[in-house]
Amino acid sequence: MAENKLYMALGEETVRGTKESASVGFIPLLSPGIPKMEFNDIRRDEFRGEDSIKGGAPFRRMDRKWSSSLEIPFFTESGGVSGIMGTFMKHFFGHVTSVENGTTGQFSHSFSAVADPFSPAALGTKALTLNLNINEGSIMNNWPFVGGRVSSLSFTQEAGQNLKLTADMFGQFMDVVTVSTGGEVFAAENLRCDYNNLLVYTGTVSRTGVAPDFTDITFNSATQIKPDKISVKFENGMSDVLRLSGLDYPDKTRLGSFKVSLEMTIDWEDPASGFSSVTEFNNWMASASSTNFVLHWDTGTAAGTGDNHGLYIDLPIMQRTGGAPDYSLDKDPMITLKYEGVYDGSVTQYMGGVILKNTAAAL
Repeated sequence: MAENKLYMALGEETVRGTKESASVGFIPLLSPGIPKMEFNDIRRDEFRGEDSIKGGAPFRRMDRKWSSSLEIPFFTESGGVSGIMGTFMKHFFGHVTSVENGTTGQFSHSFSAVADPFSPAALGTKALTLNLNINEGSIMNNWPFVGGRVSSLSFTQEAGQNLKLTADMFGQFMDVVTVSTGGEVFAAENLRCDYNNLLVYTGTVSRTGVAPDFTDITFNSATQIKPDKISVKFENGMSDVLRLSGLDYPDKTRLGSFKVSLEMTIDWEDPASGFSSVTEFNNWMASASSTNFVLHWDTGTAAGTGDNHGLYIDLPIMQRTGGAPDYSLDKDPMITLKYEGVYDGSVTQYMGGVILKNTAAAL
């Protein structure tokens, strides 16, 4: 029987295209996530004295790049370099502010999008190395995919399941295969985000700190929502460009519009108090309108003396975009409500913000 081993070690490159396979964080995968290599091999079509009617002879490789979709169970930290999970998110948003709570001791990392994520004040020249350690028969080797960018993050939570993070990545090229990174160690199970430590709120919330770098969110009189399934997708429109720069791989990343969307599947009902899916649907039908959501996963595992490892997703203005009741003869009706984010320039200064709480001092 063949061996079946694979693990990911993520490293942050100081200069894009220069692999980082030593200082790495180990993040488990739900699917292999082996990047797809793309090459532009073009046929040489030139008159060189050959009989061209018989077909072209040689091909030339003109450029290369890779792309991958990673499915990850979400932990607040990674194994090895604990801050790599936050580093991964930083390379999507472009901006993070990390603050230690002087009283409780845990670190709060606040992520939000910036206009230029590659400015010296943000990511600068940095990128990610996706080190995939794969068995080649009985031998483990490392395939380092360098120059990595993160173009989307999707958080999906279903009842009875772990929180799943799906990340779309692309990058420059696969570097030389080497021996495995080794020393693989993964985050403790009590740092995993699950369905039973998620609470979803809408309504009045209080944010601690100065926008957009909030360090905490409390829920006051906000209404709790209890859906069957909820998903939030962030997109930044990143794409790589091949230029006349003396390289045969892309060396320029351009940005598109930042986007946030939310979908949740919930009972089709109009309770006397609390969140009403019927009211949400009717509000959408009546006119263009919006609401807000905050998702909070509290692992219950202390990250200091007074607060826990956890994750907040703050969506201050979510435009209602639809959903239709799903009726069936053999079950209660359900509805999947849909929303899109709007930039909040007055209060939060973001369309969607994320707060990660853990013990990592730096990302």
